[in-house]
Amino acid sequence: MKKSKIAIIILIIIVVLIVGAYFGVSYFLDKDLEKQEQELQESVETLGTINEENVATLVAKFNTEVMDNGPQYPASDDYFAAENDLYWYGLYEDIYLYVEPVNYTGDKEADVVDMTAIHFSKDSEHADIALGLAKNLIKANNSELTNEEIDQLIAQAQEASKDKLVANNGKGITVALAENETNYEYQVVRIYNENK
Repeated sequence: MKKSKIAIIILIIIVVLIVGAYFGVSYFLDKDLEKQEQELQESVETLGTINEENVATLVAKFNTEVMDNGPQYPASDDYFAAENDLYWYGLYEDIYLYVEPVNYTGDKEADVVDMTAIHFSKDSEHADIALGLAKNLIKANNSELTNEEIDQLIAQAQEASKDKLVANNGKGITVALAENETNYEYQVVRIYNENK
């Protein structure tokens, strides 16, 4: 009888410890989740957000910018390829536009744009054309930006590239100048509000 009372007391202690641990862990996880949500909201407020855009619409906006502002090398389906879940467009000589969707389906009308980039060779004789196309790409991603803001983003991206960072002015996109052994890319990443 004495052993059964001890066993019951031990069992009650174990149950109390389990319940206490459960509520303690839940409390700390909820606090951590609240902190992460707050940090995400602060990041969204700092970086800004823009509306979702599908691949077809963004490429059309890019082409409008290119034709209105030069250099006049728009993205054409005549020089199009889908490869490695990216949409590639040949623009001029060794300069390409590619579009990376959030989730690749192969349908440009359905795929939402995550990142766009002007890709060109490091030894390209047309780096100035690539820069002009990059400015058009930035404007296509956020038409509210002024030419001065676009120039500032490009300059910040070039400086930040030394530390593999990106430029942002709080208006829903980031701009980066990325490189590998043979190529440069002006990359524009769209920032969406995931809470909508």
